[in-house]
Amino acid sequence: MPWNSRTFWLERRGNSPAEYEDASAANDETGRYAVADGASESCFARLWASLLVEGFVHSGHAGTERWITSLFDLQKRWDADVMGQKLPWYAEPGVEQGAFATFLGLRLTVHPDGPSQWQAIAVGDTCLFHTRGTDLLRAFPLEYSMQFGNSPKLVGSRMSAEDVSRRLSLWPDGQSQPGDRLWTMTDALAQCCLAEYEAGGNPWGEMESLLGVHEDGDEFALWIEGHRNVGRLHNDDVTLLAIRL
Repeated sequence: MPWNSRTFWLERRGNSPAEYEDASAANDETGRYAVADGASESCFARLWASLLVEGFVHSGHAGTERWITSLFDLQKRWDADVMGQKLPWYAEPGVEQGAFATFLGLRLTVHPDGPSQWQAIAVGDTCLFHTRGTDLLRAFPLEYSMQFGNSPKLVGSRMSAEDVSRRLSLWPDGQSQPGDRLWTMTDALAQCCLAEYEAGGNPWGEMESLLGVHEDGDEFALWIEGHRNVGRLHNDDVTLLAIRL
């Protein structure tokens, strides 16, 4: 059963698109989706975020429980890509420490009765929201806007499997009805949406309206900048991956 997804993104205000350090990947045929937010204070974070999402989405039908065991190969690829570049001497300490990112991976399946089911894994504050109409049914892994901070849990390109396992959150039994929506997004937008919903607003309806416009992303950029202008959304890279069930 193929699903239907759409991805939007916008770099931090004042940066160029080349400085965008989030990453996302989607495969509607296999039902695998991932979003990551590279930690800008770390070295080659954009590369690491890209490896994380592509590695998850293109890992065939492997269950989410195998994600941690796949990290070693991704870490080797990150190391090989970085070491293959000519680096200035002052970059060496950062390379030695490695890159870091938050991560959320989603694997959809179809129940014999028809509804979609899913497993989701997360490290940090990249979030998944399950909505039905204007109702938020669950937020994962963070549930309230006040839970966001400046030091989220991260997965690192030189981190042991044991350390990653201790930081991992799992949603093993997600279930839907036809027409439900899953929204996956990086932290700035996730916090903004939760705060608006907590105040009685309808961010899900606002985002739903964006899905009907042209795919060039201009309306999304205007919507994001509008929230930035009034201080509702922190100035950070933003990624939104929306999935219709």
